Amino acid sequence: MAQPAGLLVSALVDTRHQYYRVFDIYVPIALGVFAFFLLVSLFLLVKNRRRAPEEASRRHKNEPLEGSYAVLLTCVVVFLLWLTFSAEHQTDTVANAERPMVTIAVTASKWEWAFHYAGHPITIRSGVTGMGTFVVPSDEPVRFTLRSVDVIHAFWVPELRYKHDLTPGAIQAHTLTFRALGVFEGQCAEFCGLRHADMVFRVRVVSPARFHAWLASGGRAALG
Repeated sequence: MAQPAGLLVSALVDTRHQYYRVFDIYVPIALGVFAFFLLVSLFLLVKNRRRAPEEASRRHKNEPLEGSYAVLLTCVVVFLLWLTFSAEHQTDTVANAERPMVTIAVTASKWEWAFHYAGHPITIRSGVTGMGTFVVPSDEPVRFTLRSVDVIHAFWVPELRYKHDLTPGAIQAHTLTFRALGVFEGQCAEFCGLRHADMVFRVRVVSPARFHAWLASGGRAALG
């Protein structure tokens, strides 16, 4: 059973911080744009509803105003794209600079996960074949290489607040460090077909000593 979310506050995803920074900028901008257009619309609605029909405006466009907010929104979009790609580059830099304790190749397909430990004859499968649990060490960087063989899937561990899309034709590396021991449930967060709900898995975080013993045994050692 997964541990309660309250116990997972100390769980840390190293490269996740870049996404938090992007989120903290995206949300205020989105709320600001929404609030601006909502307030302007309400103001014009209240102001103009008092007019008599014969006093209604005959204008059907305002090119300077329309051009101004089109330019403004274009600048916002360009800024957000720059911010997103910058964060992605910084995340890749962090991931590539880490010396991971272990590398796990995560392959998604309809409707199954495969977790292969690089350099070791261990592959954990989970999904339509049943719930599988892969193992990682605590307090050590773990590199995940993410790929999909068919459609877009998403690697999601809700209680750790980590989610990333797996896009066909692309392989992305991300480094995670798990601070809390326990068993955490994960799933695909991108609708990928009729059996999308079956794409589930578990990640078990154990001490480094126990993890190395498990790894040396080819995944056969008991974890208690």
